[in-house]
Order: sequence, then structure tokens, then C-alpha cells
Amino acid sequence: MWRGLARAAAVLAAVACLVGTGAGGWLLTGERMGAALGIGPPGGDLVVARCYQVYDTEGYDDGRDCRGDFTPAGGSADAVRPMVLRGAAADHRPGTRLAVRLSHGAAYEPSAEPAVKYGIAAGLVLVVGGTLAAWLFACARHGRLQDGEGYVFAALAGLVGVPLLGIAVGVVAGLLEAVF
Repeated sequence: MWRGLARAAAVLAAVACLVGTGAGGWLLTGERMGAALGIGPPGGDLVVARCYQVYDTEGYDDGRDCRGDFTPAGGSADAVRPMVLRGAAADHRPGTRLAVRLSHGAAYEPSAEPAVKYGIAAGLVLVVGGTLAAWLFACARHGRLQDGEGYVFAALAGLVGVPLLGIAVGVVAGLLEAVF
């Protein structure tokens, strides 16, 4: 009887882990990545005022952002408000009008750089949650706690592999963006 309850609890915990991982991945990165990929209709137009380099907290180059005036799609001149364009694909001249998508109070144009960054973040969240769920399912299948050493190594491999894959995808996407 207890073994059956333990299996059911492990399955429920694994499903909850998968649901939480999926929701966390979507809430943290999904909408931003979709906006950076150009999925969906534009939320409006941004007229660029200036572009500038952005640096992370350690002083490393973190891409290019632009500031400008955003007009919502179908909006009037009264609806214009200042906004930041995150991860600009190019160094836009002042006055350039861009069709942008909105996410979390920022504008995004189709650009590989922010899409790859958010893709890497989503991959890291999925590796951790997926590995934990796999261990919980293994515990449920066997009816007892399983040795987690292999799962820890799989998670570590995923935590190293996802950024490496992201870098490779980013290089290819950057080359394609530069050529086309």
C-alpha cells in the first residue's frame, strides 16, 4: 500500500515539476523570445532617437539598445510614449521607423541576439526541471528512491551543453543576419 502511494506521489511531483518548468520557461523567456523572433503582428512603430551599446554588470558588451518614441498600432499622436528597443539588430540612425513587438515593457525587432539569449535561458530552465522530473519518474517506476548521481551528471552536461549550443546557433544566426 505504501509503495503505491509513494509511486503516486512521485508521479504527481514529477508532473508538477514539468508543469512548473514549462510555466517558468514561458514566463521568464517565452514572450520575449517570441517578440525577438518577430512572431505575431507588430505592436506598433518605434521612431529611433538614439542607439547605444549596453554592458552587463561585469562590464562586458551586452549588445545594442535604442531609445525612441513608440506609437501603438492604430494609435494616435496622443498615445506616443518613450520606449527602449532591446537587442537592436543594427545601429539605427535617428528618425528610423521600426515595426516592433512588445514584451514586458520593452520593444523588440526581429533580431538573433536577444532570441538566442532568451533561448539559452529557456534551455537552462528546461534542463534543470526536466532532469528533476526524469529522476522523479524513475523513482515512481521502481517504487523507491533512485540513485541520483547519473541525473546530476546529466543536468551538469545539459547546463554546459545548452550555452555551447546557444553560442553555435548565435554564430550561425548572426552570419545569416549579416548576409541576408
